[in-house]
Amino acid sequence: MRKKILLSLLSIFVISSLFISCKDGETLPSSSNNVEVSKTYSYPFTGLETTEDPSNNTPFMAVVENSKQARPQSGLSFADIVYETSAEGGIPRFIAVYHSKMSEKIGPIRSIRPYFLTISKEYTLPIAHCGGSKEALSEVKNDTALMSLNEMSNGKYYYRDNSRKAPHNLYTSSDKILKAISDKQYNLSTKTPLKFNKEYFNNDNFKTSDNITVTPNKVYETTYKYKDGVYTKYMDGEVAKDAITNNDLTFSNVIVQKTDITLQTDNSHLNIDLVKDGEGYLFSQGKVIEIKWSKDSEFSSTRLYDLENNEVFLSPGNTIWNIVDSDSKITF
Repeated sequence: MRKKILLSLLSIFVISSLFISCKDGETLPSSSNNVEVSKTYSYPFTGLETTEDPSNNTPFMAVVENSKQARPQSGLSFADIVYETSAEGGIPRFIAVYHSKMSEKIGPIRSIRPYFLTISKEYTLPIAHCGGSKEALSEVKNDTALMSLNEMSNGKYYYRDNSRKAPHNLYTSSDKILKAISDKQYNLSTKTPLKFNKEYFNNDNFKTSDNITVTPNKVYETTYKYKDGVYTKYMDGEVAKDAITNNDLTFSNVIVQKTDITLQTDNSHLNIDLVKDGEGYLFSQGKVIEIKWSKDSEFSSTRLYDLENNEVFLSPGNTIWNIVDSDSKITF
């Protein structure tokens, strides 16, 4: 009898303890409550994961020279996206998009063209440059939506490197451009049409391609060689390097966008049509797919599709985007 009474009292005590510990919505301590889970984000222009909020970084663009006198350039390896297309005489220039990484030196900075502005409108970002063609500077003057950081009127955000000869010695840095953006109180966005999926190229139906050669004209040729998950860039037969690190210039994705490139009436400056539909190629993870591209207006995004009109995905990482004439020679 006494044993039964003791068991009953013990049961009442346990139930009472549970009731008291859980009153007013309280829960029993759990070891899982002590585990901190870091929130993950993705950088919009690379798709790479990060524990830092990408909105804390300020994006911008820069026009970088690519004549032989300008090589090796500084800071291209720190860019998220690097566009490459022709200027006068077939000599290419880079339009680099910076966001996820800071670069202590960027350049040589050169002049702008109307089709460079079309690329900057797509992202609604400030663009660093030095001067420009008559048409480009007129557009900058008349279009208040453009965020031009022209060195000619913003010299304090640039400097000359005396180890090189002008005009191949004008440079800036992430810090200087971010200071300019802050001073001018620009409103920025990180919009991008690019989509990323690291599993997308795990498709046996995609063709393999380890070597890509792009010959946009008679005076320039660039090659990309795939190894260990990235494409190493070569220019005119020599490996491209970043002057800051002396490392090879490599990319996770290579885009070739074909369009109409024509001479203006002065037989010098170019017209490059970026508002239309066209074809091209996307290379990643040692594979290639044929693509179609479409851009509806100056400020709209360039969309990339496969031949069945499905939007394509890039591998997380940086991208080199070659814009060439429809008749350019592409081998892979």
